[in-house]
Amino acid sequence: MAEQEEYYYGVEEDDESFIFHGQPYLFEPEYSEAELRERDERAVRERRRADEAATAADLATTQPRTAGSWWCTCRCCEVMPTEVEIFCCREWELLDTDTPDTGCLVTTKQFSSLIDKAVLETFFHVPKINWSRRPVPEGPDGRLSTKQCRLVAYRVVLEWGLKGERLGRGQRRVLPSCVVTAIRKEYPSPSGRYHGFQEAEEVFRIM
Repeated sequence: MAEQEEYYYGVEEDDESFIFHGQPYLFEPEYSEAELRERDERAVRERRRADEAATAADLATTQPRTAGSWWCTCRCCEVMPTEVEIFCCREWELLDTDTPDTGCLVTTKQFSSLIDKAVLETFFHVPKINWSRRPVPEGPDGRLSTKQCRLVAYRVVLEWGLKGERLGRGQRRVLPSCVVTAIRKEYPSPSGRYHGFQEAEEVFRIM
């Protein structure tokens, strides 16, 4: 009987030592003030983009995009000839949500670097680029022509947006109106005429 009492006493002592004083979130990860601020800013950007998309969706049910620039939230877009070409960089599914909310992608230093002529020349001549057929420079002194710069800029910006993802055969990607507009201003056609989405398609047939 004494042994039995000692046995039960031992159990009670062990149970007492494992009393759990629950404290919620005790082991949650801690963030620095800078990290918390970044998380808050990212949440604000995502909510803003969601609100802008909802507003655009509402307007889209009442008027076509070719009727005006109401769909543009970055203030840098221009109306394009067809509905498929008319969308803002803030609607671009390839735009990273961590991209600084500066108003428009084309106003960032990153974009300026992407369409810099030296970058385009280098990209054009990289042997590993998957060209459908190997083009040759059409400009003076073995340099790219203005049209080639424009076409390669489309490709570079798209590759940047894809971040390593490869497009399947026959798949198409349209660049935002503001991006196309900025590239055309940087590398304009002498005639001032463009072929809309067909021009962008040309680069993907040869590159």
